[in-house]
This record gives sequence, structure tokens and C-alpha cells, in this order.
Amino acid sequence: MRIEKNLEIYGEAEYCFLTKPDTFFDAKKGKYTVTLKVPKAKSGELIREINEVIKSELIASGKKPESFPGETKKPYTVEGDMVLFKTKSEFKPVLWDVDGQKIDENVNVWKGSTMWVKCKASGYNKYTGIGATLLLGGVQIDKLVEGTGEGPGSCPFPKRTRSALKPFITESVLPVKEVI
Repeated sequence: MRIEKNLEIYGEAEYCFLTKPDTFFDAKKGKYTVTLKVPKAKSGELIREINEVIKSELIASGKKPESFPGETKKPYTVEGDMVLFKTKSEFKPVLWDVDGQKIDENVNVWKGSTMWVKCKASGYNKYTGIGATLLLGGVQIDKLVEGTGEGPGSCPFPKRTRSALKPFITESVLPVKEVI
């Protein structure tokens, strides 16, 4: 029997695409995603719940649960003392603040924000393998780290006029030899 679990994860955003979709792997549509960094000491129950969903998918497909975890794909990775949980959705999530007020949909939530994420652990059995995914639902932001959303290729400084730069520009009065 296949099962799904509703989970609530609290953590710090590591990779965050909540305002605009991540189009790296799907340029046409994109996915809204957030990867939450959670201390390993606080991740045990979440990992158990997700693994239970994966085991139910193994049983439903006729495989023995003993093959777990070797042949399965998990929506989390353990990195030292932290666990990274990756959630995703095709639909833009509604963002809430700690007071229960909607956050403007144009606010750019960045890495370092802390939040609660409601998601559904859902199993799958596809040609790529058996595993589980965390389907992103609602998001409540505890500490907002906001960015400009202009991307890494844009200038991080404001546009300035030449007159504003005059105190900083000096001209050399020494003759300079041309080196050939």
C-alpha cells in the first residue's frame, strides 16, 4: 500500500526559488524550489517519515524492503552535521510572514532566510528509479533575507554620475613614458 505524508520542515534556505521559478533544467516552465538546511540532530523524524514513504513504494512495486536504501532516490542529503531537504512545485507558493500576513509576491527571498515549509512526501516508481519527492506547499518566513533578483551577472553597485566621483578621481601630473 502506497502512502503519502504531510510534513512541516523548519530550516535555513540554501537554494531558494520562491519568487521566480528555477529554469536551469526546464527553461520553458521552471520549478519553484527551496532546499532547507536542517541540523542533523533535528532531522530524525523527518527522515523516518520520508523513508517510510519510500519503503511503501518499494513494497507496492514488488521489491523487498531490504533493497532500501541502496536502490532508492531520496529528497534529502546528509552533509556533515546538516541535512538538506529539497522541496519543489510547478506552482508558485503563497508566502506568509510570522504574523500570518501574506508577503508581497515580488519580494525576492534569498539564501539565509529561515522558514517553515509545508510539503507532502510522495513516493514514485519511474524509469529513473524508486524514491520520494517533497511537494512544496505553503511557506511561512521567520527571518527574511531579501535580494534584488538581478542575478550574479549584474553590477551590485548603484549607477553614479561623474560629478559624484570628482573627489575620488585624481589626475597624474608626472610624465609617463610609453613602454613598447
